[in-house]
Amino acid sequence: MKTIIVPVDFSTASATAAEFAGNLAAFYGADLLLYHAYEIPVALSEYAYPVFDVGEMQKAALHELEILKENTNAKLSRTITIHVTAEMSVLEAGLPSLCDVVNPSLVVMGLSGKNALTRLIVGSNTIKAIHYLKYPILVVPSKGEFIPVRKIGLACDYKLVVETTPLELLKKIVTDFRAELHVMNVDFNNRNFEPSMIQESFVLNELLKDLKPEYHNIEAEDIVIGLNAFAKSAKLDWIVVIPKKHSLVQKMFGRSHSQELLYHSTVPILCIHE
Repeated sequence: MKTIIVPVDFSTASATAAEFAGNLAAFYGADLLLYHAYEIPVALSEYAYPVFDVGEMQKAALHELEILKENTNAKLSRTITIHVTAEMSVLEAGLPSLCDVVNPSLVVMGLSGKNALTRLIVGSNTIKAIHYLKYPILVVPSKGEFIPVRKIGLACDYKLVVETTPLELLKKIVTDFRAELHVMNVDFNNRNFEPSMIQESFVLNELLKDLKPEYHNIEAEDIVIGLNAFAKSAKLDWIVVIPKKHSLVQKMFGRSHSQELLYHSTVPILCIHE
């Protein structure tokens, strides 16, 4: 049975993601698994005694998950099977382990807010998961509403397409949803053009020919603005990005185009790895 995992922290963003994932599971014919990882609060001083009982925390976490399960099912057009699980763990360790056991079709996570503080608090777990989790992650915008998936856009820079394109997974997703595939490249006055990109585009066309994709060259100075404008005009349901591996300096001081897209997109972003 196909399974969609939703890590939840009981925030508004994760509740939105759970509802979206529930509708997606109903459409996709999958089960839903709501997952919560919690930690024991650190004592404020060396003289403080622990006031939290692990058993009570587990019980409370499962209770909150059951409430979220009921609320989620109540909002869906039809009832689906929803499982819940909670464990004492950091999300970065617990989520990959759970995924290795369940082998989910998708992990759905929420992302809320555009100001710096909200990004730090709410978005950090999602951003980090995109980098450490090898499973596909669908990031749902704060006001994301589920729409049956019919049009999927792939953001592509025509660089090392064989080495960086997860071909089998991309084909499976497009085929499972019986969706149209639109390949998008954004540039402005050939600012990012390299001669090798011509050959790379031919290679990608050959790799994807059985999906019969449409190709689009988008003229825009800003990649994120260009992708969002095209997604709106073409009525895309999802945008697929392949987060590239960046150097340590870029990770520390820069912000990737895919990360900016996550915060500014009005449609869900599916992140799949090289």
